[in-house]
Amino acid sequence: MRILYAISRYIDKSLYRKILLSYLIIIALIVFVLLFDFYFRTANDLRAQAVDSHLRLTQQSASTLNANMTNVKSFAWNYFGDFDFHQFVRGMGTDPEGQSSYRGKISNFVYNHPIVSNVVISQLDGFSMRVGGLVSTLIAPSEMQRLTDVAIGANGKGLWLPTDMYNPSASGQQVGYTLSYVQAIRQITLTSPGPIIGVMHFTLSSESLEQWLAESEGSREGRTYLVDKEHGTIVYSRHAAERGKRILTAEELLMVGSQSKGHYYRSSLGENQLIAYDSLGHTGWLVVTEVPTRVLTESADNFTKRTIWIGVFTLLFSMLLAGFISSRTITPLKLLSKGMKAIEKGNYSVVLPVRTEDEIGYLSKSFNRMTREINRLISKVYESEIVKKNAEIKSLQSQINPHFLYNTLGIIDSISSLHGDERVSLISRSLAKMFRYNISGNDVSKLDAEFQQIRLYLSIQKIRFDSRLDYTIYLEPGLERVPIPKLLFQPLVENSVNHGISHSIDGGIVRIEAISLGQDELQVKIWNNGLVIDEERQQWLRELLQLEDAPAGLEQQQASIGLHNVQSRIRMLYGPECGITFSSDEQYGTTFSITIKTYLPDQEA
Repeated sequence: MRILYAISRYIDKSLYRKILLSYLIIIALIVFVLLFDFYFRTANDLRAQAVDSHLRLTQQSASTLNANMTNVKSFAWNYFGDFDFHQFVRGMGTDPEGQSSYRGKISNFVYNHPIVSNVVISQLDGFSMRVGGLVSTLIAPSEMQRLTDVAIGANGKGLWLPTDMYNPSASGQQVGYTLSYVQAIRQITLTSPGPIIGVMHFTLSSESLEQWLAESEGSREGRTYLVDKEHGTIVYSRHAAERGKRILTAEELLMVGSQSKGHYYRSSLGENQLIAYDSLGHTGWLVVTEVPTRVLTESADNFTKRTIWIGVFTLLFSMLLAGFISSRTITPLKLLSKGMKAIEKGNYSVVLPVRTEDEIGYLSKSFNRMTREINRLISKVYESEIVKKNAEIKSLQSQINPHFLYNTLGIIDSISSLHGDERVSLISRSLAKMFRYNISGNDVSKLDAEFQQIRLYLSIQKIRFDSRLDYTIYLEPGLERVPIPKLLFQPLVENSVNHGISHSIDGGIVRIEAISLGQDELQVKIWNNGLVIDEERQQWLRELLQLEDAPAGLEQQQASIGLHNVQSRIRMLYGPECGITFSSDEQYGTTFSITIKTYLPDQEA
């Protein structure tokens, strides 16, 4: 407590320390609040975008593979019911013309579907026709026989199966595996399904599947699997050794079994993971992707670090700037304080240097005039006259320049121009013009002056929002001199910026136009394409605009009470036939239309 008291006493003894401390507290608070709000908004958006992007990638990958598998199944099914194709299969070895025809058709299919590397049409006695690349040479006869047996056992139903690949030049060493579609060919009869006469075997390209997996996984730490939906075991992945491994627990199987696609989070080996899944048609398989959440949030984490460093450097720079500004402000005041102390000691000949043309310079000039006047009075009049003049001096000291605010804004304008920041200069000039307009004596203005006031306001907001805000203002020729109450449209323009544009991630446009509706009426439309008003609040606002008196509790909602006040002013001045209407939807944006007369029925209002 003693230390805090000592610090407080130390600061209280100097105006410079008080101003510097005030600057530091204000700057630190502003920087902290802005960075805190900006960080949480942006970081959460980055995390959500990363998750959404991963989910979309999983769905797109599943759709791509599902489309290719469906094409293969449809092609096989077309021949499954083709009588001529059955006749060809039965006499495959004795029908060179049919073999040439079907080889051409299947070759065209393989050419148009690069994911299919090889198609084999075989009879049960072993005679077969192969179309495509040489991938089939890497499938051992025993593996081909296993696939044939499975197809025959399915009794005509097409099946997708994982298939081992072997290298014949390395003594049958397994080199990987791929996916195959097999379907038995049954002879067509008029009475009942005929006997099985052959098997169709479609082999997918392992290179195409590898490329599909790489595109699905996205990041270097993501993994994609084809998983059996019933048992939760891996059907296909990058590594053949993983086939048959169970990666989904019983609880996870229950969850994924209730819906065709979705996502959830789980912890594995002490690390949180995002699991996304999507069904593959009627195969009974799922496309499952897993990726560590730290990979998804890496950009948000990097953004957090940058935000912290920017905040630290901004605070340090602001502290230095605050010290510099405080010093520039306090130094003339210190000289003035020394001059006052000199006068207290009877030295009326002190002269202060005048280095600026601002309020402090004005005080210095006034001080010098005061000392000269005192010297003149001392040498001219008696002590009674001196007392009288001292009263006049005190009166001079208490005078306040009525243009203090304008001069202060002029100082800000000059300093910003000297330091090359034209935005601050523009804001200062705009604020000065707006303040001068607001405090001018008359409560009634012209429409062109009101629009100029709105243009100044939007120019300041343009500096704040930069590229997120654009605006246009149109005033129909002939309406410039229409009399209107001051600041009638300002609340609605502010609502468009604060509730429409500022809440939209992409920003938007504010458009203001005034058009004539006839000889006695005009309409002002204030439109923006920012965040729309939800249906429930639209209904509430329409009911509010019909009320004569504001309901209880409305004071807490600045936007709503401003809208109600504008409606009340219009009806009070122009009558119930004039007022505000609005519309808001995603397609056309939000428009507030204000209908008024081209004259004021009662100028005194």
